Amino acid sequence: MPRHFSKQTCFENLPDEILLFMCRYLSQIDILDSLLNLNNRLNKMITTYREKIFISHLSHKDFFHLINDHLPYLSADVSYLYINNCSMLNSGKLFEEKFNKVDQQYPLLQELIFHQIDIETLENLSWRFNTMHCLHTLTIDIAEDRLSSMPVQFDEFICGKLFTESNSFKILKLNLNKYKFSLYSLKKKSMNIKQLTISVQCLKDLLIVFNSFPNLEKLNIAIGCSSSHDINNDTYPYERLWWKVPYLTHFELKIEEEELTSHDYVISQNIIVKIIENLYALLYFKFILNIRFHATLQTLTTKDIYMDKYFPYADGSLWQKALNRNDDRTINFALHIELDGIAIDRLKKKIEPNVYTTAKCDDIDFNSLLRATFSSAYWLQKNIIMQCLSTNSKHVSIYTLPITNTHLSTTVDIIDQELSMKSSMSHKNVQSLIIHSKTEDHSPKLSVKNIFNKFPSLTHLQLDTVLSLPPKISICSLRLHALSLHNYSLLSCCQLLDYLPKVISLTITTQSKIPTSDFWSKPILSVTRLKLSIDSGHTKNLSNMTKHFPNVNEFYLRINNTVNRSVDDFCQCENFECFS
Repeated sequence: MPRHFSKQTCFENLPDEILLFMCRYLSQIDILDSLLNLNNRLNKMITTYREKIFISHLSHKDFFHLINDHLPYLSADVSYLYINNCSMLNSGKLFEEKFNKVDQQYPLLQELIFHQIDIETLENLSWRFNTMHCLHTLTIDIAEDRLSSMPVQFDEFICGKLFTESNSFKILKLNLNKYKFSLYSLKKKSMNIKQLTISVQCLKDLLIVFNSFPNLEKLNIAIGCSSSHDINNDTYPYERLWWKVPYLTHFELKIEEEELTSHDYVISQNIIVKIIENLYALLYFKFILNIRFHATLQTLTTKDIYMDKYFPYADGSLWQKALNRNDDRTINFALHIELDGIAIDRLKKKIEPNVYTTAKCDDIDFNSLLRATFSSAYWLQKNIIMQCLSTNSKHVSIYTLPITNTHLSTTVDIIDQELSMKSSMSHKNVQSLIIHSKTEDHSPKLSVKNIFNKFPSLTHLQLDTVLSLPPKISICSLRLHALSLHNYSLLSCCQLLDYLPKVISLTITTQSKIPTSDFWSKPILSVTRLKLSIDSGHTKNLSNMTKHFPNVNEFYLRINNTVNRSVDDFCQCENFECFS
């Protein structure tokens, strides 16, 4: 007998004779029921494939087989059509050449999606949009490599084809990558569109949207910052927005620029407040500020200019003013800020020269602003928390996080939940982290491993809550150089340093006693800069500090409410300060 023989591995591959033989052992009712159910499932599947067509990721042969042999017979029943020009070059153009009367060939088409389509194909097909009477949703995504070939009057052409009274579609999504529309040529109102996604050049384009789409229910709009033209229009009648767009319930506003050349080009927060407070039907508002500075602007920006321009976007009291309604309606709110900082050399005169300094008195502190302005009763009932992350390059990320679990009783629980969640790409770049728990319960809850798994690039860490340590000592980070601990005992601190062997700068604020030599396990050799703040009644064993931090050459000591200075053993330090 030969070793290699074919085996039937699937039930469907069995010969008909064997299947019929097996059916002899089943009842007639069972067979009929099974075949009927199978027939219904097959009919539903076939109907789905007939009505929903995906022209995406096909081989050249399969593509032509589909558009030449199948689509001519299926087109009359198609309700959904997706064309992906990215998966096969010129697939959109070849489709347009085959179906150049798409409005007649696809009479029941309800949703049409162009992904990475070229400009020429879009222009040719757009002539048919106003006669596609069943079309409900239109999504257009233009390939980024085609943006350079934009016709001079592309905006006027698209406005004339997409924003007309004869168009039937109610949902329009335009994604042109970095391209920003100008809507100046839009003169007539478009009554049918209820949901709009678009990127525009300036504030005036947004105001044109409000004037031209009176039945809007959802608006997702991005505004560029490349020009100062009409950027802060104070003459527009914002108080009339309530009847210009009376049905607008969902509003997502994004202000973005990759290389900002002037702060004057950014729409002021005051204008945004005027808009939001006059949208009376609003139920959901999301604001995104994504600004990257040009290198020249970054070096010319002072701290005062920076704070005057960008602090209002993170001011909870101003957002509360915009969202508050007399009828106490709840408006869901989301905030996301990605903002470059000013150049470090602007602050170098006041910042200590040591690279491991953790406290920079002249730093731009968004955290204090967020804590002060998002702590009112209005924001507490919103069930959201604000997260602020910053890097050594001064780039700041601020965003809202929903509190979804009602069993969370303390801030520590919320922080622990956030640390346990899957990290995003932005978390991997964070170099400075402050965890402020505002709790009197100092039992270990937060895991040191979770912190460094989520933020592996940390070089500066500040805590006011005790961390939970694994039973077996293992290195959690070799990058952390500066550590600041509040409400920590010295013993807990030394235990934590076993997991962080590269810490050079250490700041400790403690209300516990300094332990005797018997309680110290081993000296801490990595720390060269030590700041210690202790109570006046806990200075008895202060001399032990020299034994357990033998390599310290900078020591800063604060003894609270006393004039006693038990610091003789630190005379050998290169830099020494003591104050009370």
